[in-house]
Amino acid sequence: MRRLAIGSARDQPVGALRQAGDALLNLFFPESCLVCAAPVSRHAERSVCPPCWSRILQLAITPPWCPVCGIPFAAEVTASHVCGRCILEPPPYAGARSFGLYTGELRTIVHALKFHGRRNLCALLAPALASTYFESWRPDEIDFIVPVPLDPRRKRERGFNQAALLAHGLARCLGVPCREEVLRRVRRTAPQVGLSPAERARNVRGAFAAVPGSALGGARVLLVDDVLTTGATVASAARALLAGGALRVSVLTAARAVEGC
Repeated sequence: MRRLAIGSARDQPVGALRQAGDALLNLFFPESCLVCAAPVSRHAERSVCPPCWSRILQLAITPPWCPVCGIPFAAEVTASHVCGRCILEPPPYAGARSFGLYTGELRTIVHALKFHGRRNLCALLAPALASTYFESWRPDEIDFIVPVPLDPRRKRERGFNQAALLAHGLARCLGVPCREEVLRRVRRTAPQVGLSPAERARNVRGAFAAVPGSALGGARVLLVDDVLTTGATVASAARALLAGGALRVSVLTAARAVEGC
């Protein structure tokens, strides 16, 4: 089972007072695992029981992967092997990585964060993102983190942007700034779910813009989102950051949708 290089909230010691408080709360308001409904410790386990968390760690993407887009390869290849899609259509970002496969227990907790407001899951996902970051990059390779902006209407409906929550959690883990203000959505887009790769690309083309005067010149940016499917959204956002003066954009997501998984 994969171990995270940066421990999550589950790995932190829990004091006697917190344990007593959890026990009292669970007595009157029982907390259960979001995945399997087993009883969990409210504070330490962040709504995911140990067996389900172990299965989430087993979904972590490991080498070999495409050095550009980060998609995992089914067969052993050299570390420099680039996937066919990146050869035919090189993306605007310098490299993309994802913590785990968007399936099973990981898909469940990403949905719980995204659609059900379970913000406490960021205490689990942010260290997973940080551990993934350190597998491919050094701390001094980025100047700041930028989350993919959410459509303002959807943000009002949800009350938050899940990518921003992950980005701020990751920033605390890495000790680098998170700057939401440098990138914005300038065009409303339809949901990407159910669209073909070509339709996804058209849907988000020109949907983002760097904010004028945001001092992007020469910056090395880490763009963060919850899920990478075809890469159309992060590609569009990366182009906007580069057009705004960023020197380089890398991409990091919590999950990666892979055909057949």
